Amino acid sequence: MSIFRWDRGDNKDKSDGIIELPVENPTEDELTDINEAAYDSSSQSLDNKMEEIYSTKDKQVKFRRHQPLEEEAAARRKEVTKDELIRGKLEFSMPEKINAPEVKLEPELDPNATVAEDIIEDVVDVKKLRNIYVQDIDEIDVSLDPAKAPEPQNAERQDPPSAKKPPKSYTPSGDTIVETIPVYQHEDSVDKLYLKAGRFTDVVESEYDEYLKSTDPTISGNYHATKPMVRPHQSLLYTLTQIAARHKSEAAQKQKNKEIMRNNFDEQAPKPKKKKRSRVAKFFRVLGAVISSGFNTPSEDEQVRAMDYNSNEDEQYIFETTRQNIKHQLTHLLLCLLIGIGMLGLTIWERMAGAATVAANGAGSAFTFCGLYLILTFALGLVARHTLIDGLKPLAHFKFNCGTVIALAYIACFIQCLVSLFTSTSFVGNDHHLYSFVVAFALILNAAGRLLMALRVKSNFKFISAHSPAYAAKIYDDVETARRLVSGTTSSKGIIAYQHVTRFLSDFLKISYAPDPSEELSGKMAPIAIISALVVTVIYAIIFKSVQGAVSALTVMLCIGIPFTGMLAGNLPMLLFSRKMLREDAMVAGYPSVRQFCDTNAVMMSASDLFPNGSVKLEEMYPLQQYRISENLLLATAVLREANSPIAPVFDELVMENNNVLPAVESVMFEDKSGVVGWIKGERILVGNMKLMNRYHITIPTTEVPFKKRGNGLEIAYVAVAGQAVAVLGLSYEASEPLKTQIQRAERSGLALIVSTNDANITPELIAKRYEIFYRSVKVTAPGYSNVIDEATDKVEEASRAYVATRGRIGSLARAVGGCISVKSNISLGIVIEIFGMILGILLCATLALYASVARLSIVELLIYIGFWVAATLIAELVRRP
Repeated sequence: MSIFRWDRGDNKDKSDGIIELPVENPTEDELTDINEAAYDSSSQSLDNKMEEIYSTKDKQVKFRRHQPLEEEAAARRKEVTKDELIRGKLEFSMPEKINAPEVKLEPELDPNATVAEDIIEDVVDVKKLRNIYVQDIDEIDVSLDPAKAPEPQNAERQDPPSAKKPPKSYTPSGDTIVETIPVYQHEDSVDKLYLKAGRFTDVVESEYDEYLKSTDPTISGNYHATKPMVRPHQSLLYTLTQIAARHKSEAAQKQKNKEIMRNNFDEQAPKPKKKKRSRVAKFFRVLGAVISSGFNTPSEDEQVRAMDYNSNEDEQYIFETTRQNIKHQLTHLLLCLLIGIGMLGLTIWERMAGAATVAANGAGSAFTFCGLYLILTFALGLVARHTLIDGLKPLAHFKFNCGTVIALAYIACFIQCLVSLFTSTSFVGNDHHLYSFVVAFALILNAAGRLLMALRVKSNFKFISAHSPAYAAKIYDDVETARRLVSGTTSSKGIIAYQHVTRFLSDFLKISYAPDPSEELSGKMAPIAIISALVVTVIYAIIFKSVQGAVSALTVMLCIGIPFTGMLAGNLPMLLFSRKMLREDAMVAGYPSVRQFCDTNAVMMSASDLFPNGSVKLEEMYPLQQYRISENLLLATAVLREANSPIAPVFDELVMENNNVLPAVESVMFEDKSGVVGWIKGERILVGNMKLMNRYHITIPTTEVPFKKRGNGLEIAYVAVAGQAVAVLGLSYEASEPLKTQIQRAERSGLALIVSTNDANITPELIAKRYEIFYRSVKVTAPGYSNVIDEATDKVEEASRAYVATRGRIGSLARAVGGCISVKSNISLGIVIEIFGMILGILLCATLALYASVARLSIVELLIYIGFWVAATLIAELVRRP
């Protein structure tokens, strides 16, 4: 509820001269009507009105909450003559809940002051404001006149004129000057302040607060004339920074001048001579670098967890990291192999001539043998420290991985070597044997598996980063539709694979370095091996009461429980499979890719994938009309291209003769098992079999067309335009040999082909005959399901997970998916053999150790047993090639 008060100037009694009108939130029109009513109450001249309004003797203008009228109200006010101004005092009383600061202006004006007709919404140039020109009682215009601004009292407090933008000159009508306000110098270059309606007081208060917070010493309230103020460019830190930058710039310029001078002369500056080092020093330097490599760097698995291929900018970094990983794994493999050869030589010496040498030379030979074995064991642990540390880390959380048993077996072997130093004669040709070579053999196989993994990642990443069109393989997620699509085929489940274009293949490194089932199984079998070793050791110590025997029993039980093919059984077949897929323009990242597609039983595709450009040939053509035959065939070509039919490429020569210009197709549709129907410029074009012609009542002049090659497998297609038969086509459908081989391999893996087509000649029988597969392995879908297939395969994604990728050929997809099924079965067979060999070995060693002592378990017998099961596992995985 607002109150509008009008105080007439001629009424001496203020209580009688005030009219209060209650207005419920006064609008613009209501305020205008009140003003007009006030304007009608007087008819005096403009000069008298101005003298009476702006007399400073007993009147002042007070604004408690200024709310200027809008443009529309001002336009109405323009029509009122100036001699109808309000006499008296206007006062707006706002609600009490708005406690806005009060601004009082007490103008002292000359009678010749004029009033502007327009509302001025800007405050012009408030930098050096000294004079205010009041042009309207509803709006206040603050103008800057630099000519009338007083000179500053202190020259040092004024910024140079060049640093300030010269203000805009603004000359209002009249020369009357109102009371001046404090000078405000804005921190930035500000020419205007834009005020919203009724917000003048708040803006002035806000700007004045900023004015008091200014860092300028001439404005800030904390400024003292006696205390010098250090500006930023005068501080010691600033000075030192500038000096350092200048020295750096001078050094860079000197280096640039030296390079320019060196390039200008034929003779280059002599290079400093390198100090020659002896070959022995070079050997130890290289050996120290190899052994110490990676002490301060995380392991390969930790590096993989910390990074992944997220954008094209990561390519160089991933290539470099992969090369370094291959280099490290190859170095570790070679060093483990050298140490293993040394241990094998000592073992052969111990078996062949150890006992005789000890008998002839005494215990010194046995001690030397045990000491050398201890040194080689220590070197083996130093080289393979990453594998051993990674195997021991999960034990802190009572977990196990592929390297846990290897690490524990190495510790047992090292302890056994230390014990052998005190009883060396018992380890040479007697009751006990050193088993460090078994651990060396396990580490060699482990390093070989990791090296194969790194090689697979490198070759696959070249495919990923080739900047060529990539198609990501997916599994169709609509279960009900998939079940209907595979109905009628040999497949029992509706798990259908397809591919579509993708712009980026993500999560490549995570998929590539993910553990395979053999590696996972090694971690699950680790508790069995550890518990069995501890139980046998305790029983052996109780039965035989021998420290050396108990340590040897613990060592041999842990060695026989090592998963020797844990890293090799999964990575070797995956490397061979991925290399083969790369040769066929497909990429399989890792075992998660195999797990993703191993249950697939069908692949969806279009007829153009099975019969690409060049597979369908026009053998013969029998024209039924000679008039406009080329134009009619051109119309049929336009319809076939719009429908993406495999027949369209047979008319490429005709299209080239017309400068590749085809008429616009209005609509096109495919009728099931009949053909294509299209509309061009109001004419209906038909391309299909006799069933389509009969449906649209097209008469074929001759039912028996004299084709010479009809007995050789030609397919017939009819063309009709505007209700008239135009021509009869004799077409041959051929399958390329590479694609046929890929489709046949996919069919042997249990995959069915789900084909969408708009060519009536492409039937399951035709596809089965051309590709030499079982006809029940092929299904040609109806038009409705063809749209589903086309929608899925034509999709384009910004990023897709890099399980399986191709270059777009359907043969590559079918080959990769079928290969995933075969690899899954091969690795599963290898895992079964590995488990059986490990369990059997633990039982045999435990039986022999407890019933005949560990003297029966020599290292030669262990190597023969381990080598047999390693070979059996790998052969079983590689016999059936994917």
